[in-house]
Amino acid sequence: MRNTFKTTILAASVLVTLAVLAIASDDRPSNRKADQEALKVYGELVGSWRGSGQPRRGQATGAWKESAGWAWKLSNDSAALEIQVESGKYLKTAVLRPGKKGEEYILDATLADGSSRTFSGKLDKDKPLVLTAEGKGDGVRRVTLSIPNENRFLILLESEPASKNFARLGEVGYTRNGVAFASGESGPVCIVTEGRGSIQVSYKGKSYYVCCTGCKDLFNKDPESILAEAADRSKKAKEKN
Repeated sequence: MRNTFKTTILAASVLVTLAVLAIASDDRPSNRKADQEALKVYGELVGSWRGSGQPRRGQATGAWKESAGWAWKLSNDSAALEIQVESGKYLKTAVLRPGKKGEEYILDATLADGSSRTFSGKLDKDKPLVLTAEGKGDGVRRVTLSIPNENRFLILLESEPASKNFARLGEVGYTRNGVAFASGESGPVCIVTEGRGSIQVSYKGKSYYVCCTGCKDLFNKDPESILAEAADRSKKAKEKN
């Protein structure tokens, strides 16, 4: 009888513990949503771009052409922005994600030669994002991302010679493909990230927009959750106003 009583108490204790953990889990903010918020400042990069690279600004000798596409890379636990470069002289692919420290960003890059390199840097308000590779080495050691406006961004690539001063390898100026919305003009908004909506998706007979295939996949996987998040954002925005 005593053993049965102890077993019952133990089982009840386990159930209470699991219930507490479940509540804590529900209250804990989603990593994906936190990552999305941290990357929101760079969300306007999503889309396809045509690029023109130069060793020096205004120098035609050694100039080259490349193209790129930015898209969200999303899962239930994380969010990142991925760029894929076609005919890139220095970069092949790269994933931009938030770091563990406040306002820190990490760029996991695959260089044109197939090698991998990780860059990191902190966001300095109203200034370009400067990301530097750890240690020493050849080739690209620093990447600077600048976004003058919604239809233009630049990537400056630098090496670090023995003098310890960064030396310019080249800069690629990208222009958005197609016709972009004019500043202040209304247009479709991505239901996932609030970015520029360009792809239509449907659920229960109603149409929505997403900005890239990453957002489309996440929406199709769990539309109810995405719509709930969008409704929550809308509610909070109205409360602020």
